[in-house]
Formats: sequence, C-alpha cells, structure tokens
Amino acid sequence: MNVKPDFATMSATELRAYVLNHREDEEALHAYLDKLHAENQDSRVYQPEENVADAIAEYLDNKRRS
Repeated sequence: MNVKPDFATMSATELRAYVLNHREDEEALHAYLDKLHAENQDSRVYQPEENVADAIAEYLDNKRRS
C-alpha cells in the first residue's frame, strides 16, 4: 500500500520535486499550484496603463531605509 505524503506540510520546493517524480498525481499538482498561488498572493502586477511612478518611489524609499 502506497501512502501519499501530507501535501499541506510540504514546502513548495518539496512539492515541486514530488510532482516531477509523480507526474500522474493530479492531487499533488493542484496542491503545488495552490501553494504557489498562496505564496505569491502579496505580489502586485501592474497593468501597462497604470502609472507606477508612486510605487517605484515608495519601493526605493523603503529600500533606502532598510
């Protein structure tokens, strides 16, 4: 009997390795994609028409302070 690992406790790196070694395991793939999405939730993607000058200035200001 083959027991699957607990995907919720695995890191994204561990899940990626597991998915690459078990390409037929759709549950593992979904867990991996969900984890990537959750980790990138804070990322902000700007649209070409948006003025990002304020965001760039804020980023540079924060970088100078750290």
